Amino acid sequence: MQTFKQLRQTLALNEAKEKEVKSLKVGKKSQAVIKQAGSKFSVYINGELLDKNYKSAKEAEKAAKEFADLMGA
Repeated sequence: MQTFKQLRQTLALNEAKEKEVKSLKVGKKSQAVIKQAGSKFSVYINGELLDKNYKSAKEAEKAAKEFADLMGA
């Protein structure tokens, strides 16, 4: 069983393999970052992973905006 510290380090190493494609503000106070790893795109909102299985950056950006609207952020 991993400790919380080990889990955060593992996640940080996985994020290091991804290349940042776009950073944008969604909603009033949330920051979204779209990253690419291979042919897949990931969306992070305020540093937390939303999803990592998007086919394009445009699709990932749309999902980030929908999530922000849904959460009222």
